[in-house]
Amino acid sequence: MSCSNICSSCSGIFDGQYVPTNLVFQPDNVEDADDRIETFTTDQTEWRVRIVDASDRGLPRAPYLHHTLHALAESASSCVLCAMMCEGLQLDRQIPLRAAKLAEWEQGEESLFGIPIVRPKKGAFCGAFSFGMLYATFEGQTLSGRFFRFFHMFKAISIQEGDNRQIWKPKFDREHSLSRLRSWLDTSETTSSLPPRLPSRLLLCRPSTTAKGNPEVRLVDSQTLETCTRYAALSHRWGEVRPIMLIQALKDAFYKEIAFGSIPATFQDAIKLANALGIEYVWIDSLCIIQDSEQDWQTEAAHMASVYSQAHVTISATAAENSAAGLTRQQSSMLKQSCEIMPSWTGFSKQEIPPGPVRIIDRGAFCDNVLSQPLFGRGWVFQEWILSPKTIHFARDQLWWTSASSMKLQGFAANETCEGYDFEVTRDSTHLMAPGTLYSIQGQSIEMLQQVWNDLLQDYMSRSLTYESDRLVAFAGIAALYQSFAQVPSNSYLAGIWRQTLLQSLMWNIRDGRKISPPQKYRAPSWSWASVEPEQTVSAKFSLGYGYMSADDDLIDRQEPWIPTTTVLDASVTTATGSEFGPVSGGYLALQGPLIKARLCMVTIDLSDRLTPEQAAEFVPGGRLRYVRNFVALSTNQSMTMEEADATSDVTRAQLDAVVPTSLPEETVTIYLAVLYYRMTWNGTPVGHALALVRGLGKGEFRRVGYVYVQEDILSSRAKDGDFGGVDTLTSEDYLSIANQPGMYSYRIV
Repeated sequence: MSCSNICSSCSGIFDGQYVPTNLVFQPDNVEDADDRIETFTTDQTEWRVRIVDASDRGLPRAPYLHHTLHALAESASSCVLCAMMCEGLQLDRQIPLRAAKLAEWEQGEESLFGIPIVRPKKGAFCGAFSFGMLYATFEGQTLSGRFFRFFHMFKAISIQEGDNRQIWKPKFDREHSLSRLRSWLDTSETTSSLPPRLPSRLLLCRPSTTAKGNPEVRLVDSQTLETCTRYAALSHRWGEVRPIMLIQALKDAFYKEIAFGSIPATFQDAIKLANALGIEYVWIDSLCIIQDSEQDWQTEAAHMASVYSQAHVTISATAAENSAAGLTRQQSSMLKQSCEIMPSWTGFSKQEIPPGPVRIIDRGAFCDNVLSQPLFGRGWVFQEWILSPKTIHFARDQLWWTSASSMKLQGFAANETCEGYDFEVTRDSTHLMAPGTLYSIQGQSIEMLQQVWNDLLQDYMSRSLTYESDRLVAFAGIAALYQSFAQVPSNSYLAGIWRQTLLQSLMWNIRDGRKISPPQKYRAPSWSWASVEPEQTVSAKFSLGYGYMSADDDLIDRQEPWIPTTTVLDASVTTATGSEFGPVSGGYLALQGPLIKARLCMVTIDLSDRLTPEQAAEFVPGGRLRYVRNFVALSTNQSMTMEEADATSDVTRAQLDAVVPTSLPEETVTIYLAVLYYRMTWNGTPVGHALALVRGLGKGEFRRVGYVYVQEDILSSRAKDGDFGGVDTLTSEDYLSIANQPGMYSYRIV
């Protein structure tokens, strides 16, 4: 017996007799199949397949056939299990099957049938059993496997075990969901430690007095409201469709009334949801910040920490590609329905698969429907997500909701058919942080606080921004709340780096990926991570803190601890608003430590001709595949070539902050290595962490161009036991002053 939400073909999966797959399939049936399953055709196989009578085809028995790929897509609109499988085929990035190959099979004359396969092995991840499909074609009596799809995110949960009925709802019910949400919002919640502050303006949205009427909306100043006024904040994508905006010319009219019909569909749906939850005030950036006033934008942007951390709830337009898309019209998918089944199959012992009803859930549903959506790839949205104590996600399948207090792990969430579950979020499309991470740092050790900060920043730097000038400002709210929770003294925030951990935080780097050119407009000093914009790819990994300094290094007995060799003499940043979290207009560092003159040798490798135009357009931004190889040598070593460097294992190389444009096939640049940390390795050779600098305009002034893990080839004859007296003497224009110790100089980085 199966639920009414699945089709007859899916019902057939859970009926009939199952036998080991090796009794039906021969090795040559699946020899050419992609993503082959180990032991599938061996005597030790754990996989089972349903068999049916096939006398009409001249066979004693044959595997049960599910839908073809064509039919599966059509059935997904009316069958919840088909919808789940169709979703899995489209989203899973682990299978080797590519879209082009799938399209080729679908458009061809041969039909790809799905053959259900089941593994009766109970486990924490798969539940009562594992489930997959072998997609194959038939030519007469010959079966040819094309690819396997193991739905590893599916979990079969026994409904009879424990209190699953208290967690998993048997049906989708929007009115019941709203009632659950109202109760959830009334529960106590971890909140911001910032002083209570309302946004400067809010939308007053009075519900209509008629059943199908629209709310009355107008702009109000918050000075007239109590600071405890409840409001909902909207998190959304602007997209290419520009929404209606608050501008100077419309301000007076907005205070009187904003015609509901003029408000974009996404905003309308958010307002209606807020009203349904008993909330009359709503904050939407485009309607509450004067968009043609830079001063108003900077003032309000400086208070984003309060806007989202003190909102009664944040409504996330997760599935809406822009303000015109709307929220509710997307939610017609069968994915919001429950998939409950009473198997009547045979061929499994009670120990293998206990009898009774099961519910098949998708452990990756929260990732697929929320975290991996384009909205969550945006820099501003990351801040809104981290700051919000409670968030309702308008996803494409249903409403999901998350609380910072219960979300110490990123995947714990509730939806309209689930009270709460720790969903899987390990797909490579997701990021690292959960809102509860920031809200739970109070009272933590200094080491833990630093780790949380590093994780927040690394996650943020993987997000994209429409305007590169927002890179520092779009993180300011998180920095302000972190400062409050971690009890960091005021005036400690220096263009994205805390004064208390300044030296080690200078060693951020972008590795293993192509970089784009520096931002066109000034936004931070060169020593700040906010001065660069990493490529938004998996390979362009941004890391902060110790760079190549492994967390385990000091735990190895043979390794000496890292010793700081540089002292911070002064650090200053100027902001446009006076707030330490405001847009930066200037800044410098004054350091004293080893400064080594060296040469950076580079060669640009262009592999663009190895890609077709189609491949270049799809995989390579700008259509050109280029990267820069480099090595660092002492300025006195003018003879080493790139070929010799490549043949040397311990040559020093630079991690450049941006690709250095060059019209020559090879170029040499003079750089200076500011050694920040130093130690002797287990075999007695010196290594260090350094910034790669180039000369600035003034005496003793430099700009950062990269990070360098300095090897023995640079330090062996220049440093011994922390004494840099062997460093070549610099000219007077290279430094501000000479320190008391040999090889030590004072200098500035801007």
